[in-house]
Amino acid sequence: MRSVTVLGAVAVALAGCGGTVNLSANFPAPMTKRLPLTAQVQYPESLREFSHVEEALDTTRWTIALGRPSMRMLDSVLGSCLTLVPASGAGPAPDLIIEPEIIRFELGVPGRSKVDIPAAWVEFDIRITGADGAPLTRLRIPGYGEGSHGGGGLGRNLSEAAEYALRDAGATLTQELGQDTAILALIGSRT
Repeated sequence: MRSVTVLGAVAVALAGCGGTVNLSANFPAPMTKRLPLTAQVQYPESLREFSHVEEALDTTRWTIALGRPSMRMLDSVLGSCLTLVPASGAGPAPDLIIEPEIIRFELGVPGRSKVDIPAAWVEFDIRITGADGAPLTRLRIPGYGEGSHGGGGLGRNLSEAAEYALRDAGATLTQELGQDTAILALIGSRT
């Protein structure tokens, strides 16, 4: 398995057999208490355009675009945990600047890897700084998901696995934000 960042998922999908896996899931807002902080999320191009290409030994190629679905998940989670402010610079400076990055994604395809059902693994690196740019904390957020055993075809089952991996990462991020000692210390310093 290998992961690459690709600016045009369509071009990669046309390069071999297999298919493009589309993630269409919406990510519901987690039920959590909002922290008394404002944040601005800055998505680097590498995250916005992140695609994973899974090449099997038999030249079959699966392409899965994770950038936009990851941003939807992060917007949902971060918007529930913090008060988000736009990057336009209008208004007061945010308390936090958040820069997420996908640092690992793996896709397990039955018959092509050592899994019995479609599976996906994702890991995010979430860098959080203060408004002045000084590092505050860094979170490593993993996620794992499994697809169905059958119905719907392999592409749909791979999509399901990737969506569950993003949901799992979102749940972990929700929990980690509320327990991070640097974030809690920042909140405590303002009371």
